[in-house]
Amino acid sequence: MSEDVEGARPLASEERRVLGAQIFCDDELGIGWENATALPEPVALNRINGRNETVLRALAMLEEHDESRSDDAERAELYRLEGKLNLALELLAELVRERQDRALVLPVRFNSRGLCWNSSAVPEVGMLLNIECYALPAWPVPLRLYARVASAQATEAGRRVCAEFEGLTSGVSEWLDKLVFRRHRREVALRRIRS
Repeated sequence: MSEDVEGARPLASEERRVLGAQIFCDDELGIGWENATALPEPVALNRINGRNETVLRALAMLEEHDESRSDDAERAELYRLEGKLNLALELLAELVRERQDRALVLPVRFNSRGLCWNSSAVPEVGMLLNIECYALPAWPVPLRLYARVASAQATEAGRRVCAEFEGLTSGVSEWLDKLVFRRHRREVALRRIRS
């Protein structure tokens, strides 16, 4: 949500520096991170970005209702079916892989430029992080993102870490914007219903 939404916590200066003037979203996401020495080689980074785009597309299908006209209903149904099959294969592959569960569900403020979260383990400013981000914490398929720590400000809850994404393709940025916009729109609707 953006700060013009009534009841939203305004952006702190370090959040504004990382997230900019774009719409952002406050949500609870599964977050796990480790230090990275550098971005992966271009071929590996393209593969990671391709996978992230697939995950974000699948999330869009899970979160959006199809509003296509009846003429396009068959095509839309095939598209949804293909997406669900891809999602099932991705979930199966992820569940088969051996991995450590490092992600904690935390309140996160994010958009396609970066993310901010509270952490007791504080990375150094300037450090590159390899982040696993579970956009749906119950769904075991993470986005794999690289972000450089821009700030780590002291708060009552530990430290507020803000990091700027690096190495994202325009496709991943576009799908992240769509995710943020959907969740922003939903939050605005919920606030209107409550008031």
